Amino acid sequence: MKGNCQSHRSSSTNNFALPIALLVLGITWGAAVFLVTQPYSGGIIAGTVFLVGKGVMILSSLAGALHNPRMAVQLFLSRYRFSPRLWCGLGQALTRFTWELPQLCIGYAVAQWRVAVGNVSRVDTLNGVTFLTKTNPRKHNYAGLSIGCFVNMWIPDTNIQDFKQYALHSPFRIYAHEYGHTVDSQLWGWLYLPVVGLPSLVSQALGLSPKGRHRHDTFWVERRADRLGKRFFEQQA
Repeated sequence: MKGNCQSHRSSSTNNFALPIALLVLGITWGAAVFLVTQPYSGGIIAGTVFLVGKGVMILSSLAGALHNPRMAVQLFLSRYRFSPRLWCGLGQALTRFTWELPQLCIGYAVAQWRVAVGNVSRVDTLNGVTFLTKTNPRKHNYAGLSIGCFVNMWIPDTNIQDFKQYALHSPFRIYAHEYGHTVDSQLWGWLYLPVVGLPSLVSQALGLSPKGRHRHDTFWVERRADRLGKRFFEQQA
């Protein structure tokens, strides 16, 4: 998938990706309900985990809608927006509701709860990835957190005219870096949170420790995200 997403071939991908995504979503819902009704503990657990995840997403959607209905709906629909590049978009449609399901549920819930507490200034989608941006009161202070296909950004300025151009040329290349994490999410799937996400959070905590000497930006997870994001962004600039 990494190579496919760097391809220059474009198409009306969503004409194909959206029906595929909806089909995959319907199959997963049907499978979850079927597993819950079976007399096998393993199936019941798997089905219950899926349904609980969907329940969290529904509740977070309602919370977001109570504060900002327009933005909450925008976030809901963003789950069905994919890359305009044919193979990348189709890959996203196939993996988003299956291979990336844990981080999709968590990322979406976090995004909607940010909307619910008024912590989002704007929502944009780039190449199938949703960016939630909020003004950071500290000048020259940029921060980002990627969870699945949702990227949470805090930047000093939200006076953005053209989001794509701003993201491509933003200081410190933070948008490219966070985009790289979303590529890793698609590659690692269910292993992403324990293998990539959790170690990244621990590395960040160690890097912020006043007594520590750990450099978060040199951690393998972060260097890998830099490399993956750079490949896509350099082609777009």
